[in-house]
Amino acid sequence: MEQIEDDELFELLETFKREGKIRMYGVALGPAIGWLYEGVDAVRKRNITSLQIIWNILEQYPGNEQIKAAHTFPGGSGNPGSDTGYMIRVPHSSGMLEGKYTEDTVFPEKDHRRHRPKSWLINGVKKIEQLRFLELPNRTLGQAAIQWLLAEPRVMSVLPNIYDREQLLEFAAAPDTPPLTKDELAKIEELFKTNFDIEEPPMTFKGTMERPTVSA
Repeated sequence: MEQIEDDELFELLETFKREGKIRMYGVALGPAIGWLYEGVDAVRKRNITSLQIIWNILEQYPGNEQIKAAHTFPGGSGNPGSDTGYMIRVPHSSGMLEGKYTEDTVFPEKDHRRHRPKSWLINGVKKIEQLRFLELPNRTLGQAAIQWLLAEPRVMSVLPNIYDREQLLEFAAAPDTPPLTKDELAKIEELFKTNFDIEEPPMTFKGTMERPTVSA
């Protein structure tokens, strides 16, 4: 938040634009999920071209609120909404939305997912089973996860992790697969509202997730 509130920093970036040294600039949040008000304020207060956030079918918060900010806050011209586009990181929720994990999956020793609690894997697999309706003969679950992001018109780029040629070809072909229907999008929304009917501890977020309370 310190950088988002730094007027001198953003004036410097605007100076670079006026001088032709850069064409545009944006804000990237992370690497962990969170940073709600850093994202909201960057869109609301700053003339940023893009905001890079973590957002996917399984981890929609706080991304939903960060994207909502661009639709609802006044833009630089005074019109509703801003021109900010979104670059999406972790679109497959650390690989979960590729639909290939099982409860017995073992991650390599230096893989960050190896250090997550076993419940993350077990609950994630249960959630994925409820999303299998997104799989079609001509659309994998991993491609559907990208199509879910592309259904938001402000998403300008999706940045999946790619480990081999097979993934590269699958993800690159995602925009050519059938877009998600209104019914599919609505079903995903309902599943997320109930956390897929799975009880699990509250998510731990980073960054500014609450506004400071101002004393009278």
